[in-house]
Amino acid sequence: MSKNTKNLLTILIVAIVFCIIAVAAAIGGAGLLVNRFKDNIASDPTKVQQMADEFVHYQVPSGYTNQMGMDLVIYKMILINASDLSSGKPMIFLAHFQSTDLTADQMTQQMQQSVEQQSGSSGLKLKVVENRKVTINGQEAPLTVSEGADSAGTAYRQWVTAFPGKTGFVIILIQGKTSAWDDAVFNEFLASISS
Repeated sequence: MSKNTKNLLTILIVAIVFCIIAVAAAIGGAGLLVNRFKDNIASDPTKVQQMADEFVHYQVPSGYTNQMGMDLVIYKMILINASDLSSGKPMIFLAHFQSTDLTADQMTQQMQQSVEQQSGSSGLKLKVVENRKVTINGQEAPLTVSEGADSAGTAYRQWVTAFPGKTGFVIILIQGKTSAWDDAVFNEFLASISS
């Protein structure tokens, strides 16, 4: 399976997880969700940045670009990927959910569980190796670090965190091959975030 195919599968799996959550939360507004879905997908980096700016501000890491944005009424998703997809650099995925009763720890846990369930079916097996705190937007936030390998034995790492944004929670998932992983880049990205 090629790198691009694996990246696409990971993106699709995460998107499916968020779609399931959105449908469960908005059964009464399903028609509105479908109509907005087709009109609110962007691949132009400037448009994607405008979508992101509605709920969070960040500095795109060097060598990365805002690749895709989706505005699905009750949540928004942003994909930041390497400018050169063949570089194998990890992807950064942000999702914004309207206000919820869940805490940042609970949101991080739920996201981690969803990713574990979905990634197992795609051949990527990840296990939690560390839980720590990071500072995002001046506040302490939980960070779950997972590591594992795909069906070909390629080593992967993943970070999942959640924090309060302007109008709800923001979840960040960073995932990619450990051979292309750079803690400093991702720590700098998290430090650049403000709402």
